[in-house]
Amino acid sequence: MRDEFSTHEVWSLECQCCGRVWQEGYGVRHVADERGHEAVVWTQAGEPVQPPWSGADCPGCGASTVSAFPQGGRLRSAAARTDAGVCRPPVEALYSPVPRKPPVPLY
Repeated sequence: MRDEFSTHEVWSLECQCCGRVWQEGYGVRHVADERGHEAVVWTQAGEPVQPPWSGADCPGCGASTVSAFPQGGRLRSAAARTDAGVCRPPVEALYSPVPRKPPVPLY
């Protein structure tokens, strides 16, 4: 016998680059099989999606540095962020282990 129930959850998301805050609703289906193994399926508009803390992108600036908070979770205000509006590339993008080659003259 399978045990199954569904809930609806609203999550607040905050972009760490531009400071945008928005909410998204998710359908959450909890399923357990006859052996007691459990699985959770997250959906939006009936389609399976990643959980809100995994793989969310900002609809404003497209950055992937997004924090997720369950309903009632505390969001930081823009004044509390010291680097609001500043997106810094990861350190790996700034430094390459391979030295740059000098330009080759075209004449």
